[in-house]
Amino acid sequence: MKAMFRKARIATSALAAAAVVGLLAAPAAQAAPAGVANPDFEAGASGWNTFSLPFGTGIITDDPALPAHSGTWKAELGGHGRPGMDRITQQVTIPALRVPVLTFWVHIGTPTPATFGYHELTVEATAPDGTPYTLASRTNKDSGSGYQQVTVTLPSAFYSSTEQKAVISFFSVDDAANKVPFLIDDVSMAYRLKTSRPFFPPVLLKP
Repeated sequence: MKAMFRKARIATSALAAAAVVGLLAAPAAQAAPAGVANPDFEAGASGWNTFSLPFGTGIITDDPALPAHSGTWKAELGGHGRPGMDRITQQVTIPALRVPVLTFWVHIGTPTPATFGYHELTVEATAPDGTPYTLASRTNKDSGSGYQQVTVTLPSAFYSSTEQKAVISFFSVDDAANKVPFLIDDVSMAYRLKTSRPFFPPVLLKP
């Protein structure tokens, strides 16, 4: 199984290189100062950049065959029955002196056949200097019933004394054996104060 997954990664390397070119050429998504724009996809692709190779469009959809977590719209990544990749991204604004926390809901259907094929989702955050950080990853082995909530705290690279921008992305790669996509819905970003260790003043002992 491990050898098959390694072969699948090699086979999709050319697709990954082409995806990078496509992302660089894509216009920047609108920033969302208060969090994530169109977090539940009910406004379609508004606020999101989408990239699909070699399938084109249709990542964000209201297809009733695969229900959303809430409402009727969601993002469907992968599961086309052909080797390829899908990606959705959005630029967010992180306030100064705040720790960003990303929350989303994901449903991982069981690929067909259930025990074969390559099917992986990666969630990334790209810092202002262009460095990508992997926040979470899921594969067909994580499939289960219904939507699951995932909450991740972004690393210290996204904490700053000044306001900064970051790009959040959901990226899937799979092969022809998989016909069930990763479903993403209700993406949100919260900003909390950075906690520190409590300070205990020294106790002066009387002689």
